[in-house]
Amino acid sequence: MTRVIRYAEARALQGHRAGFASRVAADVVDLGVAWLLGLSALLAAGVVRYLLVGPPFRLPILPNWLDTGGAAAIAVGYLALNWAATGRSVGKQVAGLRVVDRFGRRLSLRRALARAVLYVLFPAGLLWVLASRRNASVQDLVLGTAVVYDWAYHPADESPPTGDGRSS
Repeated sequence: MTRVIRYAEARALQGHRAGFASRVAADVVDLGVAWLLGLSALLAAGVVRYLLVGPPFRLPILPNWLDTGGAAAIAVGYLALNWAATGRSVGKQVAGLRVVDRFGRRLSLRRALARAVLYVLFPAGLLWVLASRRNASVQDLVLGTAVVYDWAYHPADESPPTGDGRSS
């Protein structure tokens, strides 16, 4: 059940490693999604507090350490689960990208979790894409992963096709 890619430019890039601009665009969308997930968690906590204690409705005010730790945990969980499940987060889906291992397969949950932790702890590692001939971030180099252009649908048990960009 693979969808046909309509545009020649997209077909030509299919399976090749994604560049810096595409990855940043996807990461900006993912940052927004993670922020919305965090806000949703605060809203849910506020509703629970309101139901248990009563008026007035207020969002909880978290200490800085918990605020930062909670945001990091939400981002790591969001990215790891999406990368392990389909290779795509919402941002990657919008940008037509997929995270794969060095053989073009979906990431294991362990590798996806390690990649997400590295991305949250060291986001500047993405800048290495600008210097890398293979468009690899520091996280990609450490974990043997790649971000490739992939506009096609693939069932969860099927690996996406790889282009010659994977080995260059």
